[in-house]
Amino acid sequence: MRHEGVLRCLHFDKRTVDFAAHMRRNDGDPVALDETARALHAALAVVRGHFLYESGHHGDLWLDLNRLFVDAPRMRGWSAELARRTQGCRAEVVCGPLIGGALLAQFVAGELGAEFVFAERSAPEADGLHYRLPQSLRRSVKARRVLLVDDAVNAGSAWRSTLAELDECGAQLVGLATLVTLGDAARRCAAQRSVPLHALATLEHGLWAPDDCPLCKLGRPLTYESIRD
Repeated sequence: MRHEGVLRCLHFDKRTVDFAAHMRRNDGDPVALDETARALHAALAVVRGHFLYESGHHGDLWLDLNRLFVDAPRMRGWSAELARRTQGCRAEVVCGPLIGGALLAQFVAGELGAEFVFAERSAPEADGLHYRLPQSLRRSVKARRVLLVDDAVNAGSAWRSTLAELDECGAQLVGLATLVTLGDAARRCAAQRSVPLHALATLEHGLWAPDDCPLCKLGRPLTYESIRD
């Protein structure tokens, strides 16, 4: 989930909410904040509004993810925790979509002693946006054990596109990892691929197809448009 690239402000009414109140374990139950979760709580601004994501879905939550990377030692600590949780995947390569996913993936790769590659967003095509590995990196994942990492996962469009690219390159996906998941898209993706999902926290929110969006039905204007999810 990102807001880099095209981000058009339509009607901004910033309201931050209590991060801790919305955190859940992956099984959906409330979680007592551990040291890692408390650090995320302190660092991450959660904004409620009406958002149009890159996948075409509408939602009611946006995360200011750029702030997470300002404190590099702190991010290294979170990355070390993700690396500890994903050690059993025995990844040879860690991949992340630009920008935030790739930054986190490089940290995690360093902790695991693995190689690092990234996927970059290509120009829009008829069927939507795609993430591609640079041509010079595609051979690096062929027949290799790859861990896919992103800083946050919402509807999962960037993950799905990057996964399709890894499949095309002949990679063997061994796990998915992220700092924060929003909703259950990441869990469903992991279940479909029969790989483990490792997330430091899960945040509940609303996510709807445009025709089903209750905020549209209430006539609420979009806050941000074209946010990567």
